[in-house]
Amino acid sequence: MRQFEKMTKAEVINAQRAWAKAVCEQDVETLLGLYDFGTSDEPLLFKPTLADVIRLDEEGARSYFVGGNPDYPHDNGFLNHGWKRVDFQSEVGPVLKAGGLGYKDMGHYTFFNEKGEATRADYTFAYHKLNGKVLISLHHSSITWTPPNT
Repeated sequence: MRQFEKMTKAEVINAQRAWAKAVCEQDVETLLGLYDFGTSDEPLLFKPTLADVIRLDEEGARSYFVGGNPDYPHDNGFLNHGWKRVDFQSEVGPVLKAGGLGYKDMGHYTFFNEKGEATRADYTFAYHKLNGKVLISLHHSSITWTPPNT
């Protein structure tokens, strides 16, 4: 049985910074190392920003980030956008989950490319700590809805 450990809000914020850094450096191995792919009973739950398929395993997550997997023909590689900066804007900061063995966070993050163009998305993350490492167990992201001009 997997034993989750207590963690701090600061550790979660550091995990978010590590995630943003790996995105900007296009370091897929480091990025994938920040996710807990879990077990068949407790898989990763990952709904990427620019995809319509929910991912439950490392193969699906890797395909989203780098593309090229025929099982995911619409994946063009999120890292291939050349993001140069990612800014997290949490709604209230990471919130301790019931039981104290995890955190959840929700807000907006903005991705900036080399031209300074911004793509804003909404996110929800859940984190837990396993074997001394803070890992993402749930990641949902979608383009921010903009109401029509009236």
